[in-house]
Parts: sequence; C-alpha cells; structure tokens
Amino acid sequence: MSKTYHYGVAAHFAVCVLAMIWPGALIANRIEPYVMGLPFLFFWYVLWMAVLFLGLWIAYAIRHGRQRDE
Repeated sequence: MSKTYHYGVAAHFAVCVLAMIWPGALIANRIEPYVMGLPFLFFWYVLWMAVLFLGLWIAYAIRHGRQRDE
C-alpha cells in the first residue's frame, strides 16, 4: 500500500474525531433543533460515528479486496 493511502485513512480518522470533540462539539453544542427525535448534539455524534464507520469500511474493502483477486 502506498503512503498516500495511509495518510488518507489517518486524515479521515482525524477529521471524524475532531468533529466529535473540538471544535465540532462547540458547533453542535445545542439541544434544539431535534433531528430524527434526537437532540442535535447527540445526532451530531451519531452522524460522525456513521461517517467514520463507512470511511474505515471502504478503506478495509480497498486494502483487503485486492488480495482476493490475486
């Protein structure tokens, strides 16, 4: 795997984590509006956990999907 791949995965992880702690939590630190019945801050955390999961799942599929073809 190239270093670009590793830097991309690390950057994705860093962006998602920073969105959940600081400064992302300052942006979303509100109760209203409710989104899907959840307070906005809780929805914010759920959203970023889903984005983190999807990004890491895609990275896993890219890295290990190639090994099956060989």
